[in-house]
Amino acid sequence: MQKIVLASKNPYSQHTLVAMEQAEKRISIDDLVVGMFVQDVFNARDVLMVSANSMIWDQSQIESLKRQGVRHVHINVQKGKDVSPDHKPLPTPSPANAPDGPATREQEYYKELDRAKLVHRQTIETAREVLDSIKSGGSFSVEKVEKAAEGVVESILRNPDTLISLSQIKGYDEYTYTHSVGVSVLVTSLANAMGYKGERLLEVGIGGLLHDIGKMRVPESILNKPGKYTEWEFKVMKKHPEHGIDILKDKKKVSDFSRAVIIQHHERYNGTGYPYSLKGEQIDEVGLMAAVADVYDALTSNRVYRAAWPPQKALALIFRGADEDYSRRIVERFTKHLGIYPSGSFVRLVSGAMGVVVRVDRGNLLAPSIVVIFDESGKRLEKPYEWDLAEKQKGSDGPKYHVEISLNPKAYRVDPGQYLSENPMQ
Repeated sequence: MQKIVLASKNPYSQHTLVAMEQAEKRISIDDLVVGMFVQDVFNARDVLMVSANSMIWDQSQIESLKRQGVRHVHINVQKGKDVSPDHKPLPTPSPANAPDGPATREQEYYKELDRAKLVHRQTIETAREVLDSIKSGGSFSVEKVEKAAEGVVESILRNPDTLISLSQIKGYDEYTYTHSVGVSVLVTSLANAMGYKGERLLEVGIGGLLHDIGKMRVPESILNKPGKYTEWEFKVMKKHPEHGIDILKDKKKVSDFSRAVIIQHHERYNGTGYPYSLKGEQIDEVGLMAAVADVYDALTSNRVYRAAWPPQKALALIFRGADEDYSRRIVERFTKHLGIYPSGSFVRLVSGAMGVVVRVDRGNLLAPSIVVIFDESGKRLEKPYEWDLAEKQKGSDGPKYHVEISLNPKAYRVDPGQYLSENPMQ
């Protein structure tokens, strides 16, 4: 297992994030040279090729990226080489001359939307069938779970943003099922961003779908209790990871890797978790990933005892738990993957316009794409439209297109899910 080095705790502040962004520069792959430090580099299928803050040591790395269809990268000019002083800035991408620019990201997102909707519905139905069968004392088909996880993996490989956005659409009465799907999508997408591939990526998805199967042996009176658990009730609840492993005792096709997600998703980095109070490196990396995905999805869902948290608030809480409840390395990776303002966030810009985040630009975490719902005067639009804030910020009036604050959508009678599941341009 990879050794995890603890970093000093830093405040989760806008100033820190802005400084991170200012250290980055977008350049053509043709201008990349040995000695530069690159941020995350994804190929044409959005599979992670090089992780954040990696130094280019050899020309062969650059040639490999070119063969994989990489056209531009973001470099950290504070850590490594910068481009030459006479370098001309990379032209602003446009639909006409830059197939990997913002317009293409938008097109690819909506191209995947219909397929992702089908995957999302089918995966929820699979989760319902599996969990209901276990609850009634029956069994389930591992093959069906594998097929559902395959659909999740394939959609994420085509376009990770689409299925993540759809997983934010959660029915109040279906939490048990949508939570299983949400965790599977989040942990699989994170694993993909961290370089997991092939069978291992599929095993992550399977573990995510099955992570809470043990809860089917917990009495509903405890599962759905609106108030605080008694000591006895919490003791019963904490048994569900072990129940999950017991349910799988005859399911030889479920790998040990998938089982690690089930048994470890409530372990905590400082040893305060359950069921075994594992600490630090005792927890598998996939267990650390599942813990973050599980908490994020739970916090952003409506529960019997509280309303859903806005995505940005949930992400901030997780960040504050880095080095204590969660691995800082995983938290930072998760934050960079989802963006400072994750899909489903309702934000207000400096200009006063308000909208829902639908896509994240991983090369510019502070400039997502949003569907504008309220204009600058606060008037609700009859027909919402989409803005790529990264492009908007390049103009002379760019400052007004920066996000000022994340808001509670309920206060404005906004359902983010409505804008995550439809193309506003149609």
